[in-house]
Amino acid sequence: MRYWFAVLCAVSVACGTTLLSGCGRPVAASPNPQPQAANEIRETLLAGASEGGGSQAAASTGTGWGTLRGTFKFAGTPPTPGTLDVTRDTEVCSANGPIRDNSLLVGPDKGIANVVVYARVNRVHDSAKPLEPGADVEPLVFDQKDCMFTTHVMACQVNQPIDIKNSDPVGHNTKIDPRTGVPFNQTVGAGGSLGYKLVSEEALPAPVSCSIHPWMQAYMLPREDKYFAVTTSDGGFEIPNLPAGEEIELQVWHERGGGPGGAVVLPRKDLKWTRKGRFKVNLKQDETLDLGELEVPGSALK
Repeated sequence: MRYWFAVLCAVSVACGTTLLSGCGRPVAASPNPQPQAANEIRETLLAGASEGGGSQAAASTGTGWGTLRGTFKFAGTPPTPGTLDVTRDTEVCSANGPIRDNSLLVGPDKGIANVVVYARVNRVHDSAKPLEPGADVEPLVFDQKDCMFTTHVMACQVNQPIDIKNSDPVGHNTKIDPRTGVPFNQTVGAGGSLGYKLVSEEALPAPVSCSIHPWMQAYMLPREDKYFAVTTSDGGFEIPNLPAGEEIELQVWHERGGGPGGAVVLPRKDLKWTRKGRFKVNLKQDETLDLGELEVPGSALK
């Protein structure tokens, strides 16, 4: 109420108008615009919007676009990957030897694979726009081979067609459990495939499993825009065409992340890294900002 009263007063001053309260109607003086008072109106409106939580339009003040990249490295000596307990269809699932635990993959140069980095933004470049339902785009392939998901962590856009394949000679029951979207729980026969779409954005990756072979595990993260990346085997990631000139918040997740819901928490005050696994950057127009090596101590994982 005080905010709108201030706005009303500011408007009356800007227009050179005096409002006389009482039983009679307001009496207006000569309407002489005053630029200084008009500026005060604008400041009052912006201050009021800020008190009420603000809006994306007000926060989106930058222009142009930039690129963010970096590399996640394991600090210290990484643990040796274990093997999974194969209890069914061993003649197929164990034909090529023991199945390695892929929950933490560290390369020879200590790069950490399958770290997911995704942004929250106010402006979206045309190349990262959300997909419309029924968009004519090439399906992503999510395959099952040797009783493992060939893609351990997949990030994609909402409404992206996904071809769930089974390249094994035995059936798999693929189960996808998004927190807010439409789940998938169907048997994919030997050599078969089924179509699927994640139809709503998720704050965290959705677990994927196989009811027939319980050691099989993977994750899918659907996002509205295309501002996400999954680190490669060398730990590197790159997100192009991010909005420049304004603060961007990014979320970092890993299957073994020790923070809430798998968040990766690093001691990087320079990036305003939080206990929820989030950090902030402000890109310049046409800049490629390289964060360099982001060292992940063993204590940040579980």
